[in-house]
Amino acid sequence: MTTNHRFYYSPGIGQNDFKMSPPCGPHQNTTILYAYSTDIDYVTYSYAALNFNNYAYLYATMANVRFDTKVEEEIEFHKNYNSLNASLLAHQPDPKLGYGDTTTGSDVYNVLKKFLNNKQASICGAEIYIAVKRYPTDLDVSDIVAQLRANHIIVYIAVDTVSSGGGTSAAILYDTATKTNGLCLFATDYDLSEGFYYMTWMLEEPYQFIAHNYLVSGTGRIELPLFKSPTPAGHLERGRVAITVQNHSLDADFISVNYTIASTDGDIAYQYPGFQDKKLYGTQQTDYVIFNSSLTYRWTIDYKYNGGAQQVIQCRMYSNYYHDFVTLPNY
Repeated sequence: MTTNHRFYYSPGIGQNDFKMSPPCGPHQNTTILYAYSTDIDYVTYSYAALNFNNYAYLYATMANVRFDTKVEEEIEFHKNYNSLNASLLAHQPDPKLGYGDTTTGSDVYNVLKKFLNNKQASICGAEIYIAVKRYPTDLDVSDIVAQLRANHIIVYIAVDTVSSGGGTSAAILYDTATKTNGLCLFATDYDLSEGFYYMTWMLEEPYQFIAHNYLVSGTGRIELPLFKSPTPAGHLERGRVAITVQNHSLDADFISVNYTIASTDGDIAYQYPGFQDKKLYGTQQTDYVIFNSSLTYRWTIDYKYNGGAQQVIQCRMYSNYYHDFVTLPNY
C-alpha cells in the first residue's frame, strides 16, 4: 500500500482575519441558523427542519431564512421552539418564488453577510446549516469568510449536485465550509435529504474537538494524532464522528474510504463500514461513537481512489462536553 497525503490546510488563522470583539467561547449564547434555497426539495428541507426543532432547546437563539427568492427575505430570529416551528412552516421551499431562470447566481453569501451584521443575536460561536440548490457565481468572498472565522462560526453546507442554475462550480461553498471547520456534502435526491439530515445531527453535540483536512491521492492510510475526548473523568459518552470523501460530487475516482477509531489498548470504539454504521450519503458519512474518558484513541483512515487526481478528506469529531474552539486552517 502506498501513502500519498498531506494536510489540506496547515493549522493557524489567516493573516487577513478580522479582529473579534469581544472574545467569545464555544456555546455561550450560541445562535444556530438554518438557511435553505427556495428551490430545494421538500424532503431535504423538512428532515433538517425536524432536527432544528428537536435540538432548539440546546441553543440561546434560533434563526432561519429562505434564499434565492425574487423578493429577498429577512432572517427571522427566535427564542423558543414554537416561534421557530411557526416560521419554518410559514417559509417552506417554493420554486415559484425563485428566480425562474437557470442563469442567476445564488444570493447565499448575502445571507451570510446579513447574519454577520445582525443586531438581534450573538454570532460568537454560531453554527450555520445551509441547503443549496442554486450555485453562486464566481465572486470574492474573502471578507465574509474572514469574519466567519474571526467569530468562530462553523458553516455546514449540503449541495445538491443537480443545480437549478447560477454558477457552474460549487467549489466556493466547499472552501467556505472547510475554512470554518465545517463540512460540505455533495449529493442529490435521497442521498441529499439523508445526508443533510445526519449532518444536522451535529446540533446535538455542540463541541467540536477534532477538525482536520487531508489532501490525498491514490491509495494510502491516514493516522490522525492520538487524542482523548473531552468526556469528564469516569464517564462514557455518545459523541459523533463525521467524514467527507471528496471536495466535489462523488465520481468514478472514488473507490472506498474505511476507518477505525480504536483505543491504544486495542478496543475498537467504531469501525466503518461495520454492522451498525450509517452509510455514505453522497460524499458524507456520520454516526455516533462511544468515548471513554480514561482512554486514548487513534483514528486510522484507509482510502482508495482511481488515478492520481487529488482529493480532500474532511475529518470531524464532536462531544457533549465543553471544548475550546479548534484551531482553524490557514487560507
